[in-house]
Amino acid sequence: MVSNEGYEVSVCSGPLQLLETFAATRPDVVIYVLGDLDFDLSILSVIREAAPRTPLIVLSGPFELAIRRSVQNLRPTYYGVLPLEPGELRDVVRSVLTEGGLANE
Repeated sequence: MVSNEGYEVSVCSGPLQLLETFAATRPDVVIYVLGDLDFDLSILSVIREAAPRTPLIVLSGPFELAIRRSVQNLRPTYYGVLPLEPGELRDVVRSVLTEGGLANE
């Protein structure tokens, strides 16, 4: 959805590769799809601590309210529940990048 818009996109095969890629490139925005909640929240906490102003877009299935609150503690720029409307992710990324959302640490 995003790579067709001319953005350079790195797709990571898992959370550990995300940390390696994040450390090496410091992306303009991080998009993360939740899977293993406890582990994922730990990974996202590391990213948030290392770069508190980097836009963080978190996507998930329809989890319970307690899980959503845990995600909100990470202060994501956007939290979306899958499936997204067509173009929604593209619009969010475009908005973050064009409205001064760039804040690489």
